[in-house]
Order: sequence, then structure tokens, then C-alpha cells
Amino acid sequence: MGDLKLASEFPAISRADWMKRVEAVLKGASFEEKLVHSSADGIRLEPIYGQQPGPRAARATQVPWTLFQRVDHPDAARANELALDDLANGATGLVLVNGDSATARGYGIDPSRLARVLQGVHLHAVALRVEGSGSMALAELIGKEPIDPERLNVSFALTSPADAAELARRGYIGPYMEADGRSWHEQGATDAQELGATLATAVATLRSLEGLNDVHLVRSVGITLSANQDMFATLAKFRAIRLLWRRVLEAAGLPDAALRLHAETSWRMMAVKDPHTNILRATTAVFGAGLGGADSITVLPFSQAQGLPNAFARRVARNVQNVLAEESNLWRVADPASGAGYIETYTHGLCEAAWKVFQAAEAGDWPAPNPSSTAGLPIIGTTAYPLREEFAPETEAL
Repeated sequence: MGDLKLASEFPAISRADWMKRVEAVLKGASFEEKLVHSSADGIRLEPIYGQQPGPRAARATQVPWTLFQRVDHPDAARANELALDDLANGATGLVLVNGDSATARGYGIDPSRLARVLQGVHLHAVALRVEGSGSMALAELIGKEPIDPERLNVSFALTSPADAAELARRGYIGPYMEADGRSWHEQGATDAQELGATLATAVATLRSLEGLNDVHLVRSVGITLSANQDMFATLAKFRAIRLLWRRVLEAAGLPDAALRLHAETSWRMMAVKDPHTNILRATTAVFGAGLGGADSITVLPFSQAQGLPNAFARRVARNVQNVLAEESNLWRVADPASGAGYIETYTHGLCEAAWKVFQAAEAGDWPAPNPSSTAGLPIIGTTAYPLREEFAPETEAL
């Protein structure tokens, strides 16, 4: 920034100069008490920062993130209809949410009906993710097609190292298994607890796959994190996990490899009353995750907490991402927060706190989230000023 000709026409301003102006506004009040606070993880956050150096935390390739849509309708034909509509209108990936998945929310598809669910879907042209059982069912379905597995973009959710080795043998590049932070987030975990516990899970998964060669091993595990309405905290969290993963690979003596990082908007932040406000929460969550370096994002439709979202709610979920990626062009700048004092400080603080959680988990002491924590919960005006009449839910009639 020092070589900008325009900036050279203005006098240099130091932190001391800024503090004089702040003190004048405070009129004797304490700077520490009024303007400095700590995050839930004890990270000191100030209102004034200068430019700060820090390691880059960008995605491996500077391309738009993958726009995923959930496929979770229990009727295979209807699930297929919704999936095809999603793909025709901006989605670039499908999340196959099976009924036994923790994220199914009471719905989900039947793996035995997978061929019907994916009828007409060009498997070589879209990204696929599996949640719950069904990974091997998907692999068997793909095996019946004249498709080279190595050219596919598929994230599996296996629990068996033997199955992971089998998919590697067949040519799939992974990830074969997933370290998922969403359950920690939903239990009320802080960002550092979510990061540390997820990292410990990822490392444990790596250990279970030691039979794979290093090339397969470093890309065998993907990570999923929750993105909530705190845009800057989300941005710092997603940057932090890339730096933490890089440190794990270095400590393990493994070659540096890009982490496959997926984001899903927070279930915990979803409001049941006045659910249209969830659209705004999803927008800020995608903004943070997208700028934080997520490779792919799933937006929970705004009516998800009321039931199974209908086509309109799914359309809005798609377009939250479409607008931010294709019209706002958020993906075009690699690690845009790099060097920003506030974000660098927040990222560094999260890395330090999360590493301690990770080390404790490695020793058998996993974090104990506080379910009564209000962090990440929706704040809605309808608590004090309820609508006279709630809008009809945008959900499917089953």
C-alpha cells in the first residue's frame, strides 16, 4: 500500500494519531471498556488495526466455488425433479442426503433408489457429495456408466478404511471420508472448539488410512464447517482451517496438498418464526465462507427449520449463491482478507486457540460445548414485535 501515488498526497497517520481522535470522541471514557472486547474463544478484538502480514489461505485454484443443493426429498421421483431443476438454474453440485444422515432433519433419500434420484443427471458434469450411507451405492451406480472415476468430482462419506482403499483402487481421487464440524457447531461449540475438534477428527481419519500412498492420503479427507451470520468470524474460521491443515501435513511429513473445504450455512442460526429473515443470514454466511476460501457451499433453504423446503425456497437458496458469485464476483479475489489487521489477528487467534483444542482432543480430552450458549442463534425482531400473521411455510406437502 505504501507505493500508491494517491496515498502519498495525504499525511501519514500513525496509530497514536488515531488514538487521539478516539480519545476525543470517548470524552474520558475507557477505551478498553468501551471499544475492546473478547470473542467466545478469548481472542482480543479491537476497533483499530493497521495492515498486518500473514500467511495466505486461498483456495488451490481461483475458480468459482461449487454451488451445492441438497437432494433430500424422500420420494425419488420428486427428488429427481427438484435436482434437475436446480442444475438447470445455477447449481453446479448435488448433496445426496440419505435418510440415515444426521443432517437429514427427518427426511432424506433411500440409497436403493439412487438410480431414480439421479436419472437424467450427467454425473461427469456435476459435483456430488454424499451424506450418510450411500457412498458405495453411488460408486456402484457410477461403475455402470462409461465414466472415468478419476475425472469426477465426488466427495464420499465413508466410515470404513477398507472401502476408502477400494475407491482409491478404482481411481477415485477423493475425498473418501469427511471430518464434519457441523455437529460441534450445533451443540454450541465456539469457533475454536469446532475447528480443533474437526481437525482432530481429520487427523484420526488420516491415521486410519495409512495404508494408502501419500498421493491418495493427502486428498483422502475433506472438511465441512458451518458458516453463520457473523461474517467476519466465519471468514476468519475458514481461513484458519486451511492454515491448520497445512500445519498438520507439515508435522506429519506429508506433501502439501490443498484441503477440500466445504461450507454449509448454519442450522443453529435458522429462525422458525419469520423465516424469510433466514435469507439475510444465509447471505452473510455465504459472504464469509466464500471470501474465507470455501471450495463449495450449501445454503440451507430459508424454510428448512419449518419442514421440507419447496421449489421456491430452493430457488432462493440457489440464488443467494448465484448473486454473490456471478454478480458480485466474490470468487475472483484470492484470499481478499490477507493483510487486513482485524482478520489476520482474528485468524491467528483462532489458529492458536483451535490448536490447543486439537492437542487436548489428541490426548483424549474432547471439547465440551455449551448447548445453552446463545452464540450463533438467530436474533429476530419477532421476539418483541411478532408478526400479526406468519406467512404460509414454503414447504413441500408430503
